[in-house]
Amino acid sequence: MINVNPDFKITYHSLKQKESIEAFTKELKNEAGYISCQTSGSTGKPKEIQISKKALVVSAQNSIDFFELKNNQNAALCLSIDFIAGKMMLVRSLIAGMHLHIYPVNTDLSNYMNQDIDFIALVPLQLDQLLADEKGAPYLKNINKILVGGAAISKTTEELLVHNELTVFQSYGMTETVTHVAIKKTGYQGEAIFRSLAGVRFETNENRLRIIYPGISNHPIQTNDLVHLENQNSFQWLGRADFVINSGGIKISPEQLEKKLYQIFNCELMVIGIDDAKLGQKVSLIIKGETSEYPIEKSIFKDLIHPFEIPKSYTFINDFEKTLNGKLDRNKTAVKTKGLVWKNIL
Repeated sequence: MINVNPDFKITYHSLKQKESIEAFTKELKNEAGYISCQTSGSTGKPKEIQISKKALVVSAQNSIDFFELKNNQNAALCLSIDFIAGKMMLVRSLIAGMHLHIYPVNTDLSNYMNQDIDFIALVPLQLDQLLADEKGAPYLKNINKILVGGAAISKTTEELLVHNELTVFQSYGMTETVTHVAIKKTGYQGEAIFRSLAGVRFETNENRLRIIYPGISNHPIQTNDLVHLENQNSFQWLGRADFVINSGGIKISPEQLEKKLYQIFNCELMVIGIDDAKLGQKVSLIIKGETSEYPIEKSIFKDLIHPFEIPKSYTFINDFEKTLNGKLDRNKTAVKTKGLVWKNIL
């Protein structure tokens, strides 16, 4: 059972999640020691796991302390209560005694920009939509703490944040860690390194991040994220081991290569490995947009990326597949390209 701060309030500006939120609130107050939660499915099929209520409290209190959340402050929930990020916005508000405003779970939040909000959690798609609105950046500047998670922030979004002198807190975490275990600033005061929350430390196993978080788990949590470990409390994220391309014995991280390629194409893109008889896998590029009549030549990559990183082929796609909470679904997007025409990079 989780004790509710008497100052906690909730206001529904959208009723679409009301029934689900009330059901979850009731679950938090019952005598059971656990809640059930669905994983996002970003790296495999979504699955249901059990999380102890003690872990919910530890995670919530860590966030409350880190973001200096106070009772009677205003928080906004515009994430699905079905996933851990949405659930924890409610838990933090319950414990801190905040006034929680419930918005629709969509990318258009323009109708709610007149609300006085101190703390909000967004996925990158929602942040992008706010930045695209002429009133969005001024609205975001009035919010004390903006937490962004669920997927990586694109280079385009980062540039818009810098242009508008906005800084957000980018989170690293997962359902199994009960949301974020590390935070880094992105945008105007951006930094490259994720830093742990209190009580969390990191180590690596074959360059894959391992999380030690006694308040959440009795055992180390092994991830498939490739990182450069700065020390036991900070790391630089490099990409997912699941998606590493092995091309002629050279291992290439798609996420890192995509950051470099963005400087050339300045649009949404994705790198995948396609089976190749000679190389095992060849680096291939998927570009969002209409098919171009102009060929892509190797010369445009000169001095920007290493020769073995240069894509061997490319295609165009109308849109990328996303998971339910807005993450890029690399596997489904790759499958979607099978019927498309691939052109060689000359």
